[in-house]
Amino acid sequence: MSPSILPKQLRRSASDVASAASAVASAAITASLGVNNAYAYQGGGGFSSSAAVVVSSAAPAASSSTGTTTTTNASSSSSGKQVFAHFMIGIVEPYTQADHEADQSLAKSKGITGFALNIGTDDYTVTQLTNAYAAAQAVGFNVFISFDFNWYSTSDVSQVASIVSQFVGQPAQFLVDGMPFVSSFIGDGFDWSSVASSVGKQLYVVPYFQPDLATQSGLEGLFSWDAWPGQGNNVPILANMTTDQDYVYIDAVNAASRTYMAPVSATYNKNWAFYSEELWKIRWDQILSMGSDLNFIEIITWNDFGESHYIGPYDTPHTDDGSSAWASGLDHTAMLDMAVPYINAFKAGQTTVTVQDEMLVYWYRPHLKSAECDSTDLCGAKPTGWDFLEDSVFVTAMTISGGTVTVTSGSNAAVTTTVDAGVQIFQVPMGVGTQSFSFQTNSGGSGSGSGNVSISADCWNGNYNYNFHSGSITV
Repeated sequence: MSPSILPKQLRRSASDVASAASAVASAAITASLGVNNAYAYQGGGGFSSSAAVVVSSAAPAASSSTGTTTTTNASSSSSGKQVFAHFMIGIVEPYTQADHEADQSLAKSKGITGFALNIGTDDYTVTQLTNAYAAAQAVGFNVFISFDFNWYSTSDVSQVASIVSQFVGQPAQFLVDGMPFVSSFIGDGFDWSSVASSVGKQLYVVPYFQPDLATQSGLEGLFSWDAWPGQGNNVPILANMTTDQDYVYIDAVNAASRTYMAPVSATYNKNWAFYSEELWKIRWDQILSMGSDLNFIEIITWNDFGESHYIGPYDTPHTDDGSSAWASGLDHTAMLDMAVPYINAFKAGQTTVTVQDEMLVYWYRPHLKSAECDSTDLCGAKPTGWDFLEDSVFVTAMTISGGTVTVTSGSNAAVTTTVDAGVQIFQVPMGVGTQSFSFQTNSGGSGSGSGNVSISADCWNGNYNYNFHSGSITV
Protein backbone atom coordinates (compact mmCIF):
# COMPACT_ATOMS: atom_id res chain seq x y z
CA MET A 1 0.00 0.00 0.00
CA SER A 2 1.42 3.33 -1.03
CA PRO A 3 1.28 6.53 1.06
CA SER A 4 -1.39 7.91 -1.26
CA ILE A 5 -3.95 5.41 0.00
CA LEU A 6 -3.58 5.67 3.74
CA PRO A 7 -6.88 6.49 5.47
CA LYS A 8 -7.47 9.85 7.04
CA GLN A 9 -7.50 8.21 10.46
CA LEU A 10 -3.77 7.57 9.93
CA ARG A 11 -3.00 11.09 8.67
CA ARG A 12 0.58 12.20 9.29
CA SER A 13 3.21 14.44 7.77
CA ALA A 14 4.36 13.70 4.24
CA SER A 15 7.79 12.61 5.45
CA ASP A 16 6.28 10.28 8.02
CA VAL A 17 3.97 8.78 5.43
CA ALA A 18 6.80 8.27 2.98
CA SER A 19 8.85 6.40 5.53
CA ALA A 20 6.05 4.16 6.80
CA ALA A 21 6.33 0.50 5.86
CA SER A 22 3.56 -0.15 3.37
CA ALA A 23 2.89 -3.70 4.57
CA VAL A 24 2.46 -2.55 8.14
CA ALA A 25 0.12 0.23 7.10
CA SER A 26 -1.93 -2.15 5.00
CA ALA A 27 -2.22 -4.64 7.83
CA ALA A 28 -3.21 -1.94 10.29
CA ILE A 29 -5.91 -0.58 8.00
CA THR A 30 -7.31 -3.99 7.20
CA ALA A 31 -7.35 -5.01 10.84
CA SER A 32 -9.01 -1.82 12.08
CA LEU A 33 -11.44 -1.12 9.24
CA GLY A 34 -11.90 -4.40 7.40
CA VAL A 35 -11.02 -4.97 3.76
CA ASN A 36 -14.27 -3.52 2.46
CA ASN A 37 -13.91 -0.34 4.50
CA ALA A 38 -10.25 0.08 3.63
CA TYR A 39 -11.14 -0.21 -0.05
CA ALA A 40 -12.72 3.21 -0.19
CA TYR A 41 -9.42 4.81 0.59
CA GLN A 42 -7.77 3.47 -2.51
CA GLY A 43 -6.56 6.10 -4.89
CA GLY A 44 -7.81 5.18 -6.32
CA GLY A 45 -24.93 -1.11 -14.24
CA GLY A 46 -33.39 -0.91 -21.42
CA PHE A 47 -31.78 0.05 -24.44
CA SER A 48 -30.76 -2.09 -27.36
CA SER A 49 -27.21 -3.17 -28.03
CA SER A 50 -27.05 -0.64 -30.85
CA ALA A 51 -27.28 2.12 -28.26
CA ALA A 52 -23.80 1.53 -26.87
CA VAL A 53 -21.44 4.35 -27.76
CA VAL A 54 -18.95 3.26 -30.40
CA VAL A 55 -16.04 5.58 -31.08
CA SER A 56 -13.28 5.66 -33.65
CA SER A 57 -9.96 4.58 -32.17
CA ALA A 58 -7.91 7.06 -34.20
CA ALA A 59 -5.64 8.98 -31.83
CA PRO A 60 -6.05 12.79 -31.97
CA ALA A 61 -3.47 14.56 -34.06
CA ALA A 62 -1.62 17.54 -32.67
CA SER A 63 -3.84 19.99 -34.52
CA SER A 64 -7.22 18.30 -34.79
CA SER A 65 -9.46 15.62 -33.33
CA THR A 66 -9.83 12.56 -35.50
CA GLY A 67 -12.29 10.58 -33.38
CA THR A 68 -15.79 10.00 -34.76
CA THR A 69 -18.93 8.51 -33.28
CA THR A 70 -20.34 5.81 -35.51
CA THR A 71 -23.44 5.03 -33.47
CA THR A 72 -25.04 7.32 -30.96
CA ASN A 73 -27.31 7.58 -27.97
CA ALA A 74 -28.16 10.44 -25.64
CA SER A 75 -24.73 10.24 -24.02
CA SER A 76 -22.60 10.38 -27.15
CA SER A 77 -20.96 13.32 -28.91
CA SER A 78 -20.65 14.27 -32.55
CA SER A 79 -16.87 14.71 -32.28
CA GLY A 80 -16.12 11.33 -30.71
CA LYS A 81 -15.01 12.99 -27.48
CA GLN A 82 -16.33 11.40 -24.30
CA VAL A 83 -16.41 12.30 -20.61
CA PHE A 84 -16.49 9.63 -17.90
CA ALA A 85 -16.56 9.68 -14.11
CA HIS A 86 -14.68 7.27 -11.82
CA PHE A 87 -17.19 5.31 -9.70
CA MET A 88 -16.09 3.30 -6.66
CA ILE A 89 -17.89 -0.05 -6.63
CA GLY A 90 -16.10 -0.97 -3.39
CA ILE A 91 -18.28 1.24 -1.19
CA VAL A 92 -21.70 0.46 -2.70
CA GLU A 93 -22.37 -3.03 -1.39
CA PRO A 94 -25.94 -2.00 -0.36
CA TYR A 95 -26.81 -0.60 -3.83
CA THR A 96 -29.77 -1.91 -5.79
CA GLN A 97 -30.09 -1.49 -9.54
CA ALA A 98 -32.36 1.48 -8.82
CA ASP A 99 -29.60 3.15 -6.81
CA HIS A 100 -27.22 2.79 -9.74
CA GLU A 101 -29.89 4.15 -12.06
CA ALA A 102 -30.27 7.26 -9.90
CA ASP A 103 -26.55 8.03 -10.03
CA GLN A 104 -26.28 7.29 -13.72
CA SER A 105 -29.36 9.34 -14.63
CA LEU A 106 -27.92 12.34 -12.79
CA ALA A 107 -24.56 11.95 -14.50
CA LYS A 108 -26.17 11.55 -17.91
CA SER A 109 -28.24 14.71 -17.37
CA LYS A 110 -24.97 16.64 -16.97
CA GLY A 111 -23.51 15.30 -20.22
CA ILE A 112 -21.34 12.53 -18.75
CA THR A 113 -21.04 9.58 -21.14
CA GLY A 114 -20.50 6.82 -18.61
CA PHE A 115 -18.86 5.53 -15.46
CA ALA A 116 -15.48 3.88 -15.04
CA LEU A 117 -16.40 1.19 -12.52
CA ASN A 118 -13.47 0.85 -10.11
CA ILE A 119 -13.43 -2.65 -8.65
CA GLY A 120 -11.44 -4.54 -6.08
CA THR A 121 -11.81 -8.15 -5.02
CA ASP A 122 -14.79 -7.84 -2.66
CA ASP A 123 -17.24 -10.73 -2.66
CA TYR A 124 -20.03 -8.42 -3.87
CA THR A 125 -18.07 -7.06 -6.85
CA VAL A 126 -19.76 -9.19 -9.51
CA THR A 127 -23.20 -8.52 -8.03
CA GLN A 128 -22.65 -4.78 -8.16
CA LEU A 129 -21.16 -4.89 -11.64
CA THR A 130 -24.27 -6.77 -12.73
CA ASN A 131 -26.45 -4.08 -11.16
CA ALA A 132 -24.41 -1.26 -12.69
CA TYR A 133 -24.46 -2.72 -16.21
CA ALA A 134 -28.20 -3.44 -15.99
CA ALA A 135 -28.85 0.09 -14.75
CA ALA A 136 -26.82 1.59 -17.57
CA GLN A 137 -28.79 -0.42 -20.11
CA ALA A 138 -32.04 0.86 -18.60
CA VAL A 139 -30.88 4.48 -18.42
CA GLY A 140 -29.14 4.68 -21.80
CA PHE A 141 -25.75 5.16 -20.20
CA ASN A 142 -22.35 3.52 -20.74
CA VAL A 143 -19.94 1.81 -18.35
CA PHE A 144 -16.59 0.07 -18.39
CA ILE A 145 -14.51 -1.71 -15.74
CA SER A 146 -11.46 -0.15 -14.11
CA PHE A 147 -9.47 -2.73 -12.17
CA ASP A 148 -7.90 -1.38 -8.98
CA PHE A 149 -4.43 -2.91 -8.69
CA ASN A 150 -4.22 -2.06 -5.03
CA TRP A 151 -6.21 -5.31 -4.83
CA TYR A 152 -5.18 -7.17 -7.96
CA SER A 153 -1.63 -8.19 -8.77
CA THR A 154 0.15 -8.45 -12.10
CA SER A 155 -0.12 -12.24 -11.83
CA ASP A 156 -3.94 -12.17 -11.75
CA VAL A 157 -4.43 -12.54 -15.50
CA SER A 158 -6.99 -15.33 -15.25
CA GLN A 159 -8.99 -13.54 -12.53
CA VAL A 160 -9.12 -10.30 -14.52
CA ALA A 161 -9.98 -12.16 -17.72
CA SER A 162 -12.83 -13.97 -15.98
CA ILE A 163 -14.45 -10.70 -14.92
CA VAL A 164 -13.86 -9.04 -18.28
CA SER A 165 -15.45 -11.96 -20.14
CA GLN A 166 -18.60 -11.74 -18.00
CA PHE A 167 -19.35 -8.12 -18.84
CA VAL A 168 -17.76 -6.89 -22.07
CA GLY A 169 -20.63 -8.29 -24.13
CA GLN A 170 -23.28 -6.39 -22.21
CA PRO A 171 -25.31 -3.78 -24.15
CA ALA A 172 -24.13 -0.89 -21.93
CA GLN A 173 -20.42 -1.68 -22.36
CA PHE A 174 -18.54 1.31 -23.79
CA LEU A 175 -16.93 0.36 -27.10
CA VAL A 176 -14.32 1.89 -29.38
CA ASP A 177 -14.39 0.50 -32.92
CA GLY A 178 -16.27 -2.49 -31.52
CA MET A 179 -13.59 -3.11 -28.89
CA PRO A 180 -14.68 -3.14 -25.22
CA PHE A 181 -13.02 -0.30 -23.30
CA VAL A 182 -11.18 -1.42 -20.13
CA SER A 183 -9.02 0.56 -17.70
CA SER A 184 -7.19 0.24 -14.40
CA PHE A 185 -5.84 2.15 -11.45
CA ILE A 186 -2.08 1.39 -11.53
CA GLY A 187 -0.96 -2.16 -12.41
CA ASP A 188 2.08 -1.13 -14.45
CA GLY A 189 3.27 -4.00 -16.64
CA PHE A 190 0.12 -6.10 -16.33
CA ASP A 191 -0.23 -8.43 -19.32
CA TRP A 192 -3.37 -7.16 -21.03
CA SER A 193 -2.52 -9.05 -24.23
CA SER A 194 -2.98 -12.32 -22.34
CA VAL A 195 -6.31 -11.10 -20.98
CA ALA A 196 -7.52 -10.34 -24.50
CA SER A 197 -6.36 -13.76 -25.67
CA SER A 198 -8.19 -15.45 -22.82
CA VAL A 199 -11.37 -13.45 -23.44
CA GLY A 200 -11.14 -14.12 -27.17
CA LYS A 201 -11.79 -10.50 -28.04
CA GLN A 202 -9.61 -7.51 -28.82
CA LEU A 203 -9.86 -4.98 -25.98
CA TYR A 204 -9.42 -1.22 -25.98
CA VAL A 205 -7.25 -0.97 -22.86
CA VAL A 206 -6.44 2.48 -21.43
CA PRO A 207 -4.93 1.95 -17.95
CA TYR A 208 -3.26 4.32 -15.52
CA PHE A 209 0.31 3.29 -16.27
CA GLN A 210 3.39 5.48 -16.27
CA PRO A 211 4.02 7.18 -19.64
CA ASP A 212 7.13 5.16 -20.43
CA LEU A 213 4.85 2.12 -20.86
CA ALA A 214 2.92 3.67 -23.74
CA THR A 215 4.35 1.14 -26.20
CA GLN A 216 3.49 -1.95 -24.16
CA SER A 217 1.64 -4.58 -26.17
CA GLY A 218 -2.07 -4.98 -25.52
CA LEU A 219 -2.70 -1.29 -24.85
CA GLU A 220 -4.58 1.30 -26.90
CA GLY A 221 -3.67 4.27 -24.71
CA LEU A 222 -2.91 5.54 -21.23
CA PHE A 223 -4.84 7.25 -18.44
CA SER A 224 -3.26 9.56 -15.87
CA TRP A 225 -4.20 10.04 -12.21
CA ASP A 226 -2.13 13.23 -11.96
CA ALA A 227 -5.10 15.49 -11.30
CA TRP A 228 -3.76 17.74 -8.53
CA PRO A 229 -0.70 19.99 -8.13
CA GLY A 230 1.92 18.04 -6.20
CA GLN A 231 0.21 14.70 -6.75
CA GLY A 232 3.28 13.08 -8.27
CA ASN A 233 5.04 13.10 -4.89
CA ASN A 234 1.92 13.26 -2.70
CA VAL A 235 3.25 16.50 -1.23
CA PRO A 236 1.05 19.61 -1.49
CA ILE A 237 2.66 22.56 -3.26
CA LEU A 238 1.55 26.18 -3.42
CA ALA A 239 1.03 26.23 -7.17
CA ASN A 240 -1.79 25.82 -9.64
CA MET A 241 -2.22 22.74 -11.77
CA THR A 242 -0.35 22.77 -15.08
CA THR A 243 -0.55 20.65 -18.22
CA ASP A 244 3.11 19.62 -18.02
CA GLN A 245 2.39 16.03 -17.01
CA ASP A 246 -0.42 15.80 -19.54
CA TYR A 247 2.02 16.54 -22.31
CA VAL A 248 4.45 13.94 -21.01
CA TYR A 249 1.64 11.45 -21.57
CA ILE A 250 0.48 13.02 -24.83
CA ASP A 251 3.97 12.94 -26.31
CA ALA A 252 4.39 9.31 -25.25
CA VAL A 253 1.08 8.08 -26.65
CA ASN A 254 1.38 10.11 -29.85
CA ALA A 255 4.76 8.52 -30.50
CA ALA A 256 3.07 5.13 -30.13
CA SER A 257 -0.02 6.15 -32.18
CA ARG A 258 -2.20 5.65 -29.13
CA THR A 259 -4.64 7.75 -27.15
CA TYR A 260 -4.59 9.63 -23.84
CA MET A 261 -7.38 9.90 -21.27
CA ALA A 262 -6.89 13.00 -19.12
CA PRO A 263 -8.02 13.42 -15.50
CA VAL A 264 -10.19 16.18 -14.05
CA SER A 265 -10.82 16.64 -10.32
CA ALA A 266 -12.37 19.26 -8.07
CA THR A 267 -10.32 18.82 -4.90
CA TYR A 268 -8.37 16.44 -2.66
CA ASN A 269 -8.53 16.31 1.13
CA LYS A 270 -7.45 13.28 3.16
CA ASN A 271 -4.00 12.74 4.66
CA TRP A 272 -3.12 16.04 3.04
CA ALA A 273 -4.97 18.82 1.24
CA PHE A 274 -3.76 19.53 -2.28
CA TYR A 275 -3.94 23.16 -3.38
CA SER A 276 -7.19 22.94 -5.32
CA GLU A 277 -9.61 25.65 -4.29
CA GLU A 278 -9.95 26.97 -7.86
CA LEU A 279 -8.83 23.73 -9.52
CA TRP A 280 -12.21 22.78 -10.97
CA LYS A 281 -12.33 25.80 -13.30
CA ILE A 282 -8.58 25.88 -13.94
CA ARG A 283 -8.54 22.24 -14.97
CA TRP A 284 -11.57 22.44 -17.24
CA ASP A 285 -10.03 25.43 -19.01
CA GLN A 286 -6.89 23.34 -19.48
CA ILE A 287 -8.92 20.45 -20.87
CA LEU A 288 -10.44 22.69 -23.53
CA SER A 289 -7.01 24.08 -24.37
CA MET A 290 -5.74 20.52 -24.94
CA GLY A 291 -8.87 19.42 -26.77
CA SER A 292 -7.17 18.66 -30.07
CA ASP A 293 -4.97 16.12 -28.25
CA LEU A 294 -7.77 14.44 -26.31
CA ASN A 295 -10.68 12.11 -27.00
CA PHE A 296 -11.38 10.95 -23.44
CA ILE A 297 -11.72 12.65 -20.05
CA GLU A 298 -12.21 10.92 -16.69
CA ILE A 299 -13.53 12.87 -13.73
CA ILE A 300 -11.93 11.83 -10.43
CA THR A 301 -14.34 10.95 -8.89
CA TRP A 302 -18.08 10.44 -8.64
CA ASN A 303 -18.14 8.93 -5.16
CA ASP A 304 -14.74 8.61 -3.49
CA PHE A 305 -15.79 10.29 -0.25
CA GLY A 306 -12.62 9.17 1.51
CA GLU A 307 -10.48 11.50 -0.62
CA SER A 308 -13.16 14.24 -0.76
CA HIS A 309 -13.10 14.52 -4.56
CA TYR A 310 -16.67 13.25 -5.05
CA ILE A 311 -19.00 15.24 -7.31
CA GLY A 312 -21.97 12.91 -6.92
CA PRO A 313 -24.45 12.98 -4.04
CA TYR A 314 -23.25 11.86 -0.62
CA ASP A 315 -26.64 10.69 0.65
CA THR A 316 -26.61 7.32 -1.06
CA PRO A 317 -26.71 3.85 0.58
CA HIS A 318 -22.95 3.39 0.59
CA THR A 319 -20.94 1.81 3.39
CA ASP A 320 -19.34 4.34 5.73
CA ASP A 321 -15.60 3.95 5.50
CA GLY A 322 -15.03 6.62 8.13
CA SER A 323 -15.34 9.45 5.62
CA SER A 324 -18.66 10.58 7.09
CA ALA A 325 -16.55 12.51 9.60
CA TRP A 326 -15.50 14.94 6.85
CA ALA A 327 -17.93 14.35 3.95
CA SER A 328 -21.41 13.96 5.42
CA GLY A 329 -23.34 17.21 5.11
CA LEU A 330 -20.95 18.75 2.59
CA ASP A 331 -22.55 18.73 -0.85
CA HIS A 332 -20.40 18.77 -4.01
CA THR A 333 -23.12 18.30 -6.63
CA ALA A 334 -23.13 21.98 -7.59
CA MET A 335 -19.75 21.31 -9.18
CA LEU A 336 -21.62 19.13 -11.67
CA ASP A 337 -23.69 22.15 -12.68
CA MET A 338 -20.53 24.18 -13.16
CA ALA A 339 -19.04 21.45 -15.34
CA VAL A 340 -21.94 21.24 -17.79
CA PRO A 341 -20.86 23.98 -20.24
CA TYR A 342 -17.30 22.62 -20.18
CA ILE A 343 -18.48 19.06 -20.83
CA ASN A 344 -20.66 20.29 -23.69
CA ALA A 345 -17.80 22.33 -25.16
CA PHE A 346 -15.32 19.46 -24.92
CA LYS A 347 -17.66 16.93 -26.48
CA ALA A 348 -18.43 19.37 -29.30
CA GLY A 349 -14.74 19.86 -30.02
CA GLN A 350 -14.80 23.51 -28.95
CA THR A 351 -12.02 25.40 -27.16
CA THR A 352 -14.26 27.95 -25.44
CA VAL A 353 -17.34 27.69 -23.26
CA THR A 354 -20.79 28.81 -24.37
CA VAL A 355 -23.10 29.60 -21.44
CA GLN A 356 -26.72 28.67 -22.03
CA ASP A 357 -28.05 28.47 -18.47
CA GLU A 358 -27.06 31.42 -16.31
CA MET A 359 -26.03 30.31 -12.86
CA LEU A 360 -23.97 31.08 -9.79
CA VAL A 361 -21.93 28.29 -8.18
CA TYR A 362 -20.21 28.77 -4.82
CA TRP A 363 -18.11 26.70 -2.45
CA TYR A 364 -16.38 27.17 0.87
CA ARG A 365 -14.93 25.25 3.82
CA PRO A 366 -17.01 24.82 6.97
CA HIS A 367 -14.50 26.49 9.30
CA LEU A 368 -11.71 29.04 9.35
CA LYS A 369 -8.26 27.56 8.89
CA SER A 370 -7.25 29.14 12.21
CA ALA A 371 -9.54 26.70 14.06
CA GLU A 372 -7.64 24.56 16.58
CA CYS A 373 -8.73 21.16 17.85
CA ASP A 374 -5.69 18.92 18.16
CA SER A 375 -7.10 17.51 21.38
CA THR A 376 -10.30 16.21 19.74
CA ASP A 377 -9.35 15.66 16.10
CA LEU A 378 -9.23 12.01 15.04
CA CYS A 379 -5.59 12.40 14.06
CA GLY A 380 -4.58 15.12 16.48
CA ALA A 381 -3.16 17.41 13.79
CA LYS A 382 -4.06 19.41 10.71
CA PRO A 383 -3.45 17.76 7.32
CA THR A 384 -0.32 18.65 5.41
CA GLY A 385 -1.03 21.57 3.09
CA TRP A 386 -3.69 23.23 5.23
CA ASP A 387 -1.65 26.43 5.40
CA PHE A 388 -1.79 26.85 1.61
CA LEU A 389 -5.56 27.24 1.69
CA GLU A 390 -7.40 30.56 1.70
CA ASP A 391 -9.99 31.77 4.18
CA SER A 392 -12.20 32.64 1.23
CA VAL A 393 -15.58 31.93 -0.29
CA PHE A 394 -15.20 30.97 -3.95
CA VAL A 395 -17.76 31.95 -6.54
CA THR A 396 -18.15 31.19 -10.24
CA ALA A 397 -20.62 33.20 -12.29
CA MET A 398 -21.83 31.76 -15.58
CA THR A 399 -23.58 34.44 -17.62
CA ILE A 400 -24.55 35.16 -21.21
CA SER A 401 -23.78 38.87 -21.08
CA GLY A 402 -22.30 39.55 -17.64
CA GLY A 403 -23.86 40.91 -14.47
CA THR A 404 -23.24 41.59 -10.79
CA VAL A 405 -22.84 39.27 -7.82
CA THR A 406 -23.15 40.25 -4.17
CA VAL A 407 -21.73 37.98 -1.49
CA THR A 408 -22.32 38.45 2.22
CA SER A 409 -20.04 36.13 4.17
CA GLY A 410 -21.19 35.96 7.76
CA SER A 411 -20.73 39.23 9.59
CA ASN A 412 -18.45 40.65 6.89
CA ALA A 413 -19.64 43.59 4.83
CA ALA A 414 -21.32 42.64 1.56
CA VAL A 415 -18.99 42.49 -1.45
CA THR A 416 -20.36 43.26 -4.92
CA THR A 417 -18.44 42.08 -7.97
CA THR A 418 -19.07 42.88 -11.63
CA VAL A 419 -18.63 39.82 -13.83
CA ASP A 420 -18.08 39.55 -17.56
CA ALA A 421 -19.91 37.28 -19.97
CA GLY A 422 -18.88 33.64 -19.86
CA VAL A 423 -17.48 31.79 -16.85
CA GLN A 424 -15.72 33.96 -14.27
CA ILE A 425 -14.33 32.91 -10.90
CA PHE A 426 -13.57 35.13 -7.93
CA GLN A 427 -13.23 34.93 -4.16
CA VAL A 428 -14.24 37.05 -1.19
CA PRO A 429 -12.94 36.95 2.39
CA MET A 430 -14.58 34.30 4.54
CA GLY A 431 -16.64 35.39 7.54
CA VAL A 432 -18.17 33.35 10.35
CA GLY A 433 -21.89 32.74 9.93
CA THR A 434 -24.38 32.32 7.09
CA GLN A 435 -23.18 32.66 3.50
CA SER A 436 -25.58 34.65 1.32
CA PHE A 437 -25.51 35.36 -2.40
CA SER A 438 -27.47 37.48 -4.87
CA PHE A 439 -27.09 37.50 -8.62
CA GLN A 440 -28.26 39.96 -11.26
CA THR A 441 -27.49 39.32 -14.93
CA ASN A 442 -27.34 41.88 -17.70
CA SER A 443 -29.82 39.77 -19.63
CA GLY A 444 -32.45 40.48 -16.97
CA GLY A 445 -32.26 37.42 -14.75
CA SER A 446 -31.84 37.45 -11.00
CA GLY A 447 -31.58 35.05 -8.11
CA SER A 448 -30.54 34.83 -4.49
CA GLY A 449 -29.98 32.28 -1.78
CA SER A 450 -27.88 31.13 1.15
CA GLY A 451 -25.66 28.13 1.70
CA ASN A 452 -27.16 25.55 4.04
CA VAL A 453 -23.84 25.12 5.86
CA SER A 454 -22.55 28.00 7.98
CA ILE A 455 -18.90 28.84 8.46
CA SER A 456 -17.59 28.46 11.99
CA ALA A 457 -14.52 29.66 13.86
CA ASP A 458 -14.39 26.21 15.44
CA CYS A 459 -13.63 22.78 14.05
CA TRP A 460 -16.20 20.57 12.33
CA ASN A 461 -17.66 18.33 15.04
CA GLY A 462 -14.35 18.46 16.87
CA ASN A 463 -12.30 17.58 13.77
CA TYR A 464 -10.24 19.53 11.26
CA ASN A 465 -12.16 19.54 8.01
CA TYR A 466 -10.71 21.10 4.86
CA ASN A 467 -13.37 19.60 2.62
CA PHE A 468 -15.80 22.08 1.04
CA HIS A 469 -19.53 22.63 0.71
CA SER A 470 -21.04 23.86 -2.55
CA GLY A 471 -24.31 25.27 -3.80
CA SER A 472 -25.80 26.94 -6.84
CA ILE A 473 -28.29 29.66 -7.73
CA THR A 474 -30.07 29.69 -11.07
CA VAL A 475 -31.71 32.72 -12.70
